[in-house]
Amino acid sequence: MPEQTIAELLAPETLARIDSYALLARVAVEGFISGLHRSLYHGFGSEFFQYRSYVPGDDLKYIDWKVYGKRDRFYTKVFQEETNMNCCLIIDSSASMDYGGKRAACTKFRYACMVAACLAYLATRQGDNVGLYAYSEGILTAVPPGHRTGGLQRILTELQRLKPQTTGAHADALNKLAENFRRRGLVVWLSDFVDIDEDLSQLLKRFRFAHHDCIALQCLDPDEIDLPFSRTTRFVDSETGHEIVTAPELVRRGYSHSVDTWLDNIRLGCLQEHVDFLQVSTTDSLGNMLAAYLHRREAMG
Repeated sequence: MPEQTIAELLAPETLARIDSYALLARVAVEGFISGLHRSLYHGFGSEFFQYRSYVPGDDLKYIDWKVYGKRDRFYTKVFQEETNMNCCLIIDSSASMDYGGKRAACTKFRYACMVAACLAYLATRQGDNVGLYAYSEGILTAVPPGHRTGGLQRILTELQRLKPQTTGAHADALNKLAENFRRRGLVVWLSDFVDIDEDLSQLLKRFRFAHHDCIALQCLDPDEIDLPFSRTTRFVDSETGHEIVTAPELVRRGYSHSVDTWLDNIRLGCLQEHVDFLQVSTTDSLGNMLAAYLHRREAMG
């Protein structure tokens, strides 16, 4: 599969047109993995987790002869000794996640669900246990990680059912989930982190105290970053209903300063708790999120 085709495959405007999360995840992840295998980047598959150059004395049965035929060099498959891990995906399903501007192919919530579907498929492909949790004012869904048959399908079905709603009780939800995540693993939290920067460090501390590795994925719409509107506009807070009418050109500088301060606080909160942080726009390729997961997964192995 050509590089450009893989890039297009992982673009949100392509994936957002696929209604089925099962099909979306399979198409995106298999395309992504095929690109990794071809470039001989760490080939995280269900059989092995990376290639390395052959060293005299290596067992010949682990040589990949297909790669030899293409590269005329010997490469050995390196197997993962400990592949079984818990991966818990947490999705912020509050109303603020329901925003989607004209430049984006989907809302922040839809984007987060697409990422979650791909991560669940990828983790399952590696033999890991995957769980899904979603919250707004309370916990909306809870699929604990486990080896039970159909676990991935249940997660994909739940993603299809979920809708963003009401306000986000972030502290209550995250504290409750932290109490139930017994086994050490990887926690991936997908949110816009609206109205949460002051509490973020304390919430992440709960997971880190239990020795979980964490990835914080902040999903934002491009409109939230650069406020592109050119005429007087009525802005409505999707969670509180509060309205304000203003001319964007008059407030853009102050808005940009506030956004920068907000994002800096979130980055700092993650840094203080040694949490991987990735800020993404809903126009960004999902390949960035898959690569971030694999990087953290490799570090844990």
